[in-house]
Amino acid sequence: MSKIMPSFQQYQQAFTAYIRDPINQPRPQNVNAKRMDVYKDIVFNNLFEYVSACFPVAQKVLGKRAWLKLIRGFFREHSANSPIFREIPEEFLSYLSQEHLLVREKLPPYLVSLCHYEWVELIVSTIPDLQTDANLNKRTINPVGDLLEYQPAFTPTMQLLNYQYAVQKISPSYKPKDQVMTLLLVYRNAEYLVEFVELNPVTYRLIELLQQEGTTSKQALTVIANELGQLPPESVTQFGLEMLNNLSKQGVIIGVYHHTAITF
Repeated sequence: MSKIMPSFQQYQQAFTAYIRDPINQPRPQNVNAKRMDVYKDIVFNNLFEYVSACFPVAQKVLGKRAWLKLIRGFFREHSANSPIFREIPEEFLSYLSQEHLLVREKLPPYLVSLCHYEWVELIVSTIPDLQTDANLNKRTINPVGDLLEYQPAFTPTMQLLNYQYAVQKISPSYKPKDQVMTLLLVYRNAEYLVEFVELNPVTYRLIELLQQEGTTSKQALTVIANELGQLPPESVTQFGLEMLNNLSKQGVIIGVYHHTAITF
């Protein structure tokens, strides 16, 4: 036999159902309509403002009516996996990632990528300066070591991004119709400002290889030279070293790991 739900739980379910979807769900019994409407508006408006603050470009690109409809759908339909308020933008991304949603709501195909791009800025702005990763703590970083002979140490705030649309160019006046591979690096600089850097495929591949533990720049550039096949290894090494020096000057590279030195 199924247990009958206690009355207070029935009330809670009715209360939250109405808050989420006041158009289609009945107002709980014995609740003052004006007070319920005030509470309903406060809850939704707080959610709306918080999500909109994280995705200002997406909001402008869609327009006020479409954006409001999208947030109402998120509030009504999405079951969050986290109770933490600051993680609401990530929950919104999870909602957007539903394959049928873009078609159902007639939303632009680049919207998920654009919102992820905007969400990353929030994440990078809040990443601690020092990682608590156990593997990182076991390795000593030398801020002035040889960038070629050792493995570069990247700032903990660095993220590599790969999109099918030029998300950094999207605006109300530019809405892309065609896909184009877009490779980006994002990090927080010494002034605590979030910076985005557009990368070419070779630089992206180099950083990708250097994120593998124990891989030195010389080893990574050898792999790239073999993959390219048409350029002399010396040219690839020179190009790679210039890129690494630039990243070091920008604060993306904060030193080198000692234990990865090559010995002969």
